[in-house]
Amino acid sequence: MSRHRFQQQNPTPRPATTRRSRVYLALGVVLFAIAALTIGRYFAQSPPPPTPPTALGTIPAALTSPAANPPPPLRDPQANTDLTATPTPPSASAPAPAPFSLQSSPPVSVRASTVGISSSLVQVGLNKDHTIEVPTSYAQAAWYRFGPTPGALGPAVIIGHVDSYKGPGVFFNLGDMRPGQVIDVTRADHSVAQFRVDAINSYSKNLFPTEAVYGPINYAGLRLVTCGGTFDDKTKNYESNTVVFATLIHP
Repeated sequence: MSRHRFQQQNPTPRPATTRRSRVYLALGVVLFAIAALTIGRYFAQSPPPPTPPTALGTIPAALTSPAANPPPPLRDPQANTDLTATPTPPSASAPAPAPFSLQSSPPVSVRASTVGISSSLVQVGLNKDHTIEVPTSYAQAAWYRFGPTPGALGPAVIIGHVDSYKGPGVFFNLGDMRPGQVIDVTRADHSVAQFRVDAINSYSKNLFPTEAVYGPINYAGLRLVTCGGTFDDKTKNYESNTVVFATLIHP
């Protein structure tokens, strides 16, 4: 009986291997927690996948500085519109005239009376994916504010919708413009910059000429951009873009 009580008071020591197992188990739990925390932080800091560009083209930041030569308008080989190329520049032997341009002043309205276009202008910038924003109203055009102002040196860009489910948009008749026609842009300083149309081109959206539209040029130019071509009932989008290229007229 006394031996039974003695055994209760002095139990047999547990093997050392059991103690080591507990230490290893605790260490494993700590390492797992550290690994889970590290992986969680990695995924939390990873950027989201890029989104597709808008229908009006991606605008690289490198295309915002002046350049020596203007990129010519590109032609969509599938376009069936009779398009006229930009005027041929002077020969190398003749001295190049100084480019005519106006002081910068934000535009307030655009008008192309020959095709019935008349609209006040809002300003748009860039989306987070570096694509150009589009106007919220289908009845109003917009000037791309990170580019030159119309009349200043470089390519001023004005965009607008062709239509909506409610009817024609502000640039519904843009594709009817022809070379030689005039576009008037009224500016905040009350001056009117007049542009003569050089070319009207149509491009598949996967061949949108970002550099020709937004890239640097050595003259005061204007680009009007809208959707065009065939309407895709599945995607609810037009398959092409219509771009009007114009040059400032010397008064």
